[in-house]
Amino acid sequence: MKILILGAKGSLGQTFIDLYHDQEVSAWDREELDITDEAAVMRKITELAPALIINCAAYNAVDQAEEQRGLADQINGYAVGFVGQAAAAVDATMVHFSTNYVFDGKNAAGYNEDDLPEPQSAYAKSKLLGEMELAQAAEKFYLIRTAWLYGRDSLTGKPSFVDTMLKLGQGDREIRSIMDEFGNPTYVKDLAHAARALVEEVKPFGTYHLVNSGSASWYDWAREIFEISQTQALLAPIKREEYPRKAVRPQYGILNNTKFIELRPWTEALREYLSR
Repeated sequence: MKILILGAKGSLGQTFIDLYHDQEVSAWDREELDITDEAAVMRKITELAPALIINCAAYNAVDQAEEQRGLADQINGYAVGFVGQAAAAVDATMVHFSTNYVFDGKNAAGYNEDDLPEPQSAYAKSKLLGEMELAQAAEKFYLIRTAWLYGRDSLTGKPSFVDTMLKLGQGDREIRSIMDEFGNPTYVKDLAHAARALVEEVKPFGTYHLVNSGSASWYDWAREIFEISQTQALLAPIKREEYPRKAVRPQYGILNNTKFIELRPWTEALREYLSR
């Protein structure tokens, strides 16, 4: 199968390149295609004519988006529609990734796939815009919401929370981590395998939540990282108001997977990643 991976230099994009080593893969990043250029997107994708498009490209500087709303909307929003239009033009299936941040985070029980999004930040609003643009443009698509990704190194140089904690743990300064903000730590390898299964099992098109099972606070996650890696770090729990950020985050950014196979527990996935 001919597959196009967009955002190929990121951690998720790199993981998909590895996963689809048995297929005919074109891996593009911004050097190969500026996805905000509508004409270029249509021209290059129709020339390639892939059967599957996996869009891992995203603007994910959550706080910076508060000051760069236009850029976030272009990359996370309108560009998704451009790719969706091109996918429809060549009858390709499209896989696109969104975020737990599209929800307001007030429900401690978490959010199902059909719950109403209420984004609270510029970044979150741009991701919801992408969801809407995709639904309008593409005919055959899987919209996958996920959360708190970590995994193999990104060629763009942005470290994950796990790698940041491991680096900080080598110092002798106290590490303050938020204890009352929750999500689903998700291993990109597990996410990619689940996404491939979704496509290959020809599940109904639409929205899916794919995250490792279970939830944690940032503090829980950091503590587990240090315990598994046997790092003697000085870790202190703090409340979210003690760590001010420009962009609002959902307090309970927990995604419930009610439509597809359950991914393994986040602690098990983390253990595998740290033992690599």
